[in-house]
Amino acid sequence: MSLQHGKNRDEAILTIPNLITVSRLALLPVAIYLAVGKGNFILATILLAVIASTDFLDGYLARHLNQVSELGKIMDPSADRVVIVAIAVVAIAEGWFPLLLGVIILVREIFISAVSSYLYKSRRYRLDVIWLGKAGTFLLLAGLPAILLGEQLHPDLHLFHAVGVALALAGTLLLYLAAFYYTTRVLMPMLGHKDG
Repeated sequence: MSLQHGKNRDEAILTIPNLITVSRLALLPVAIYLAVGKGNFILATILLAVIASTDFLDGYLARHLNQVSELGKIMDPSADRVVIVAIAVVAIAEGWFPLLLGVIILVREIFISAVSSYLYKSRRYRLDVIWLGKAGTFLLLAGLPAILLGEQLHPDLHLFHAVGVALALAGTLLLYLAAFYYTTRVLMPMLGHKDG
């Protein structure tokens, strides 16, 4: 039986993809606690990898189960931002990757959150996720577990840290390209258009 029973698809709340998105947020503090509180980087890495995989899974299921909803379109990128910001803040605090990289990641996420919030509140316009943003998010969420795994005090795992930083850099670059697209193709035209 569909979790959307009796509701228009676009208005559905209790869908499988939405529940997966919520689970991503629920698992995040557990992963952070395992890494910071317990020093269990292996288990934390596995959990972060699961969290990263749900970013693909919820979108895939939404399309293939015909459970795309307006709530899901808002929740999915918002959950991505929460995960990225939280991990970046922890990584900066713990010294897991360069401070500059962490700041660059945070600045982008704060900017996009502000733009998204402004457009929705003032123009009732929701920013649609583009492939640059999805690809950037994928690389960044793939890089963060690798960075965490590299924190294990074992020489054979140090390479994972370097690979993770490289993936995070590539992902951040794509995310900034997506931000440039949103700014030039959406935000600026709307700001230049007089309200009717």
